[in-house]
Amino acid sequence: MKNFYLYIVFSCFYLNVMAQKDTLTFSSLMFIKPVEKKSMSWKEIVNSGDFKGVKVERKKKIEDTVSQLQTHWFGFDFGFANYIDETKYAENKTLTNPAIGFPLSKFKMSLINSKSTNVNIWVLQQKYNFKKPGAYLKYSFGLEMFNFRYEYPINYRENQPMYIYLSDGDYEKNKLLTTYISAPIQLGYDYKLKNNKTVGFSGGLILGYLYQATNKQISRSLGKEKYNAEFSLRDMRMASIFEIRIDKLKFFGTASLTNMLDKMPTNQSLYPYSFGLRFSKF
Repeated sequence: MKNFYLYIVFSCFYLNVMAQKDTLTFSSLMFIKPVEKKSMSWKEIVNSGDFKGVKVERKKKIEDTVSQLQTHWFGFDFGFANYIDETKYAENKTLTNPAIGFPLSKFKMSLINSKSTNVNIWVLQQKYNFKKPGAYLKYSFGLEMFNFRYEYPINYRENQPMYIYLSDGDYEKNKLLTTYISAPIQLGYDYKLKNNKTVGFSGGLILGYLYQATNKQISRSLGKEKYNAEFSLRDMRMASIFEIRIDKLKFFGTASLTNMLDKMPTNQSLYPYSFGLRFSKF
């Protein structure tokens, strides 16, 4: 009976058989020549009807290891930060005639670009893969940290007539550190190339809540000083986010949709943005 079935199977693809192959596949089945028949072609074996010793094995099904919902712990981003200053300095009297300190200007509010950074730590990341191959929804939870390094002696202070003002001090280092508890959500699509590499893109929104703000300054006369307060910064942050993936290399970028400053008497308008590398599983 076994010989009969083997004869039928081999007859189905008889014309497509390569004469010297030791193993043939048909659907999920593999047919393997015995050692003593390796010198014979499959054509000769089929014609003789002698299938003694021919092994029939079922190929192991390769399972799709990508589950619909994936979870990853601890990813992080590293990039550079800056902000778009949309303050109308010429029209704002509180900037040209401050209660304390020197007048502010767009020029004086500039940052040292190479030393202003954005570091994000994503404690939890989840990716929901849709039924359509490549399409997914990704969301995360963690901390966004911005380090704004100022070129000039900009002061952030609490409970003073002006929360931001230009001092006459000479700082060796002057920076504003802001930390947000944030949750980005992104829609994306990954495309698999013929060489098995993956390229993809995603975009979405970030919602964040201000956790801490610090103005850290170092000067020769006063040494190291730290001022921790809200400085009338906006409590809630909303930003757009995009990500570009080239196989294992990932780039990210964010752009704030809300003013970083909320309750400022000086009516400053600063919109942070950042870009850099993302280090995460997906």
